[in-house]
Amino acid sequence: MATYNGNVSSSSTTRGGAFRLRWDVFLSFRGEDTRHNITKNIYHSLLKHGVRVFLDDDGLNRGDEIAPSRLEAIDDSAASIVVFSPRYADSHWCLEELAKICECRRLILPVFYGVSPSDVRRQRGPYEKHFRVHEERFGNDRVLRWRNAMAKIGGISGFDLWVFKDSEDTEKIQSLVKRVLNEISNTPMGVAAYIVGLDSRVEKCMKLVDVKSNGIQVLGLYGIGGVGKTTLAKALFNKLVGHFSVHSFLSNVREKSTKGDGIISLQNELINCLSPGTAPVSEVNAGISAIKVRVNDKRLLLVLDDIDHGSQVNALIGKREWFYEGSRIIITTRDREVFPNNLVTEWYEVRELHASEALQLFSYHAMRREKPTDKFFHLSEQIVSLTGSLPLAVEVFGSFLFDKRRVEEWEDALSKLKKIRPRNLHDVLKISYDGLDEEDKCIFLDIACLFVRMEMKREYAIDILRGCGYEAEIAIANFTAKLLVKINEDNILCMHDQIRDMGRQIVRQENFVDPCMRSRLWDRDEILTVFQDDKRSKCIQGIVLDIKQKRRVKDPSAARLSWQNLRRNPSFTSTISYLMESYKECQQERKERKREVSICFKPLGTMLHLRMLQIDYVNIEGKLKNLPAELKWLQWKGCPLRYLPSNFCPQGIAVLDLSDSKLEKVWGWSASNVADKLIVLNLSECYKLTALPDLYGNRALEKLSLENCKGIVEVHESLGNLNTLLHLNLRGCSNLIRLPSDVSGLKRLENLILSGCSKLKELPENIGSMECLKELLVDYTAIENLPESIFRLTKLEKLNLNRCILTRLPQCIGKLHSLKELYLNNTGLEELPHSIGSLASLEKLSVMHSSSLTVLPDSIGNLNSLTELFILGSPIKEIPVHVGSLLNLKNLSVGKGQALTKLPDEIGRLDSIVVLEIVETSIRALPEQIGELKLLEKLEMMKCRYLRSLPESIGSLFRLTTLVLYEAQITELPESIGLLENLIMLKLSHCKQLHKLPGSIGKLKSLHHLLMDDTGVTELPESFGMLSSLMTLYMAKNPPSTSKGTGEAIGSSRGKVMLPNSFSNLSLLNEFDARGWKICGKIPDDFEKLSSLEILKLGHNHFCSLPSSLRGLSFLKELSLPDCGMLKCLPPLPSSLLWVNIANCTALECISDLSNLQSLEELNATNCNKVQDIPGLECLKSLRRLYLSCCSSCHLVIRKRLAKSSLRKIRNLSMPGSRLPDWLSQDVIKVSERRNRAIKGVIIGAVVSLNHQVPDDFRDQLPAIVDIQAKILKLDFPVYTSVLNLEGVPSTDEDQVHLCRYSVNHPLVSQLKDGYNIQVTKRNPPYTKGIELKRSGIYLVYEGDDDYEGDEESLQGSQQSISEKLANFFRSLKED
Repeated sequence: MATYNGNVSSSSTTRGGAFRLRWDVFLSFRGEDTRHNITKNIYHSLLKHGVRVFLDDDGLNRGDEIAPSRLEAIDDSAASIVVFSPRYADSHWCLEELAKICECRRLILPVFYGVSPSDVRRQRGPYEKHFRVHEERFGNDRVLRWRNAMAKIGGISGFDLWVFKDSEDTEKIQSLVKRVLNEISNTPMGVAAYIVGLDSRVEKCMKLVDVKSNGIQVLGLYGIGGVGKTTLAKALFNKLVGHFSVHSFLSNVREKSTKGDGIISLQNELINCLSPGTAPVSEVNAGISAIKVRVNDKRLLLVLDDIDHGSQVNALIGKREWFYEGSRIIITTRDREVFPNNLVTEWYEVRELHASEALQLFSYHAMRREKPTDKFFHLSEQIVSLTGSLPLAVEVFGSFLFDKRRVEEWEDALSKLKKIRPRNLHDVLKISYDGLDEEDKCIFLDIACLFVRMEMKREYAIDILRGCGYEAEIAIANFTAKLLVKINEDNILCMHDQIRDMGRQIVRQENFVDPCMRSRLWDRDEILTVFQDDKRSKCIQGIVLDIKQKRRVKDPSAARLSWQNLRRNPSFTSTISYLMESYKECQQERKERKREVSICFKPLGTMLHLRMLQIDYVNIEGKLKNLPAELKWLQWKGCPLRYLPSNFCPQGIAVLDLSDSKLEKVWGWSASNVADKLIVLNLSECYKLTALPDLYGNRALEKLSLENCKGIVEVHESLGNLNTLLHLNLRGCSNLIRLPSDVSGLKRLENLILSGCSKLKELPENIGSMECLKELLVDYTAIENLPESIFRLTKLEKLNLNRCILTRLPQCIGKLHSLKELYLNNTGLEELPHSIGSLASLEKLSVMHSSSLTVLPDSIGNLNSLTELFILGSPIKEIPVHVGSLLNLKNLSVGKGQALTKLPDEIGRLDSIVVLEIVETSIRALPEQIGELKLLEKLEMMKCRYLRSLPESIGSLFRLTTLVLYEAQITELPESIGLLENLIMLKLSHCKQLHKLPGSIGKLKSLHHLLMDDTGVTELPESFGMLSSLMTLYMAKNPPSTSKGTGEAIGSSRGKVMLPNSFSNLSLLNEFDARGWKICGKIPDDFEKLSSLEILKLGHNHFCSLPSSLRGLSFLKELSLPDCGMLKCLPPLPSSLLWVNIANCTALECISDLSNLQSLEELNATNCNKVQDIPGLECLKSLRRLYLSCCSSCHLVIRKRLAKSSLRKIRNLSMPGSRLPDWLSQDVIKVSERRNRAIKGVIIGAVVSLNHQVPDDFRDQLPAIVDIQAKILKLDFPVYTSVLNLEGVPSTDEDQVHLCRYSVNHPLVSQLKDGYNIQVTKRNPPYTKGIELKRSGIYLVYEGDDDYEGDEESLQGSQQSISEKLANFFRSLKED
């Protein structure tokens, strides 16, 4: 965006927001140039939209110093619009003003009138002379401050630059006004708009969670309501999330738990995060079991916000030991006593703000200053003291006083505050509520009691409230300004729980005893009770019965499978099977219907004041008669009726949502019986709906959604006459073949969405009569041509034609002067019309993967507003030189197809470009002018296999942060690359002709990530150790296939590599991958200086030993050393390790004691046939995967080290052998349910051999045997197939035994059902040759089979746990 939105300059604040101060906008301009034209037009347009603009027009009488009143006005403005004109810099007063605006670090919107952004940025053109004069008069130091300010504002990157040639350009002025309104709309997003004192709290908590250490940490944040626990939890989550691949933030646990099935819903939310697509649970105990097995498999970051009961803890996290090593759990609560002992490892009390912090926060919300003015300072201190320094109270009360500028008003508020009991937060908040007018109070209570519970979108809420006759837009803007309501990133209405509870308490106080006498109901039990009373009249205005649709993951239907079997093999047996399965399915559906919630409709007749009713997925009992006359909103998703009865005549209804229903037709409305006040009608996802009713009589409908109504073939002709309709959504109506032939009545329509109407071949000929249309989406349709009348859509802003069968665009497309976005991807276009250059407002043009498009018209250079141009995947042979005229272009993406051979020299004129992406071209070199792209931040050249070099000028790209050269033929990097002081990522992967790095690379002080795997580089320069910020270094090479497991082949390789002496200076290095680098000899002892190292991959190297200092790498998590054929001894290792891979280290004889590796989860020693023992193995309490195939020298010793406790946790185990436990079933197993004993796991054993006499090149490239499968069968049809994890390819022909243990988290267990079969087979045909499955066995582990913790020596075999049986099996084995 073309803005500069700086942070408030305070060390204790984060992320400033754009809020109104005394003035919304400060206008900075040169009066002589613009007073009577562009500035005047902008000023009056802003005023017309209610924006408070500071405009001082006394410029004729100014002296040498800027007026103090103007400096104060800049301070007291939320944003500034700077109108740059040819004589702007002629006035030193304007330049002083500009510098002040920059120093305020608030929102800046630059306007360029008669000048270009590059002239402003570089002070060229008319400004060059002005600055020379100023330097002579004021000196270089003062003028440098002005130059920096102009360069900063002129260099603002983004997509909304307002460049004016005509002062009457109303479209651009409206765009500017719209942007101003968006930016000053008081709609806080994210954590918070303005934060005080958070950084120090986050820092303390980060030390407590200690993310780099192993173990499971549970941090409890506790404190009173409104003190900032959730804000702190969000900030911590944001700080930690990058360290975890799996993370979940469960917000508002207390509130959600009160809903029907609330705990189960939270469980499913967490389960789906851990295992996406998992079938939902339907009862709490099942959820506990599912969570227990899933959190035990993955390192997790979990936040539970607002816990208030022990049952929530038990249902969502259970015990700390359930979790995977390294997991972090953060909990917020008001009461730490609800937690069981020993669950929370660290507590942190979130206290009230310090007095100075509270005063700063209050001052910002009341005055938008860091501290109050002298006039209000003492009053502010008193108010802050009375709020108890609670952030919520301070914010809300400060916002309440925001528009009150008289001392008397503040004194009045202070007197009200003094009457409240100390620390009574609800009463403090209620002062803000009491200040609302009656209509706003009503709206506030609707939001607090009804809408927030539904997580309702802002737009939908406004529609409902408008239907009730309220000024909703103004009210919600007022609430957000007062911080009573927030709008989150998804545009959903939110409230702090304390504000929400305050509103609900107001409603409860209407009648504590009888819910029938309250205005709003949201509690499920109270609502169901009210619906049992059909006699008394009631005061209820709104009801939200929050029943969520249960997600069901359906099995393949047994009835359908048996029917297929009957058709294939008709017989008496198959007929009986089909009839039985059909009967079972029918009975199951009846049971599910009985569990659904039902209400009687008759009590609605007693609710005379009912305005709002939400009854999603509810069945009704009795007749559906006339609804209350006052009803304005009815939401009944999942309505079970096939059609609405004729006496269902909601004449006053404004918003009707019947989406996801079973409706086949809506109702038999006649023109005289139509709901003429209906504003919104949502029938989305009504798959059985075949037609719309005649809407001819409607005079108010604005929004109609029929998304995914796949039964609709055509829509009623009356639709074309709805002259009030603004939004029409027919997305996904895949059987729709035609629209109304006459759409001339849709004169107000703004959005027409036809995406995915795959059978729609044409648009109405008179579509041009939709004179207000702004968005037309016809992607994924069968449309071949656009109607000639399309040129009349002069307000159209977005046109999406992706994947249409278009071969040409009409010349008249250039008449769409308002068009901002044009998408033409995957079309049959052969050319773009020359008139496309007339699209003066076009900002985004995408013609990707259009295989017939080879040329761009020269007129594309006329698109002065264009900021994004994507032609990736289209065989464009040449970029027109006129592209250099696109001075506002920010993002350019070209290539794929090798057609493009060069970039034009004129590309250097793209002053504003930020991202340049070039993919799969035949470009051999970049033009020297590339160095002129001073704003370029990201340069990507992917698979440009003809690229030989980079120009020296690339060192001039001072803003470059990312440089990607993937699969290029470059032989060297220019020395100037060391000048890229802001470069963060450098990717050189698969540049095989690159043989050395320049010495200047050490100058890249900001470089975090260097990815140079599979290059020709064989040594690192000595300056490499100067990369002080380097965190990731990937420089692996593909090893020759002959090196696998053989020391001879490696030793014969020519060239020996040593790391530079300076390498140990990389103290921030986190990941180091140097596989296949032929590193030889000894690794230096100072390796421990790489103190931040977490991942170390040194496989396929020639060193014979590792340094003892390796143990000092206290953060090391992964050590990967496969195929190090000369390594003889593994030294003591750091206790932090989680994964160790020494597979195919054929010379390895000695492994140091591993007993300190308490967190180790995986040890792969496949083919280490000289290792005699693995001492300490029995102490590895976290071990889950142990691969010892072909470890013939130690497997008998190892078997004796495998105790019950180890085997209970191990999921995969392999070693030499040909026997399986005799209690594993050798045949196909049929699953049978056991009463009160669920299946908790499956154990599968397999004896596999590999015949090396059978050649197969592919086999040696794999890390595992991939052809042994387990299958779940239902009526002999595969339901699920899983490849067994048989890690490690054995180097001999001997038998290897594999044991795989699957928990309920795995589909191989979770998808098992009564009557299913499970079997082990070899893939047919196999991926690799020579694999033989000698024998296999299966055992189903039921609840109670493997949970006995005590000594089992005296127990009989049938009484022993499964893990004890496994231990006995291994102990009893001798040499096979």
